Amino acid sequence: MKLVRILAIFPLALISLMNVGYPFGTEPKPALALAVAIVALGVAGFVAAFGLALNTTWGFPAALVVAAVNVIGAIIALVSDSGGAMIGLVVSSLALLLVFLAGARRPKVSPA
Repeated sequence: MKLVRILAIFPLALISLMNVGYPFGTEPKPALALAVAIVALGVAGFVAAFGLALNTTWGFPAALVVAAVNVIGAIIALVSDSGGAMIGLVVSSLALLLVFLAGARRPKVSPA
């Protein structure tokens, strides 16, 4: 359904925006490797949201992977008592749920 796919784009873009801004708003500053990985995940999230918006064949799997990695990262941040981890977990889980629902409603295309 088109509405669910559109609704899935918003939390995915929001968590991607939070990922891109993570190294600039945290105190103490995160390690460089961690900051680069999180920013790269944010950029990948924007690309996945764009692919989902255009309803491309790669958009759904990319959005599903990015949302799942964000949920795993939010759980790790929650365990390590990082600031804002609960918000990240809620938004990431919502994105994962909506992307999953959008993918479940995709029409199945015959390979023939």
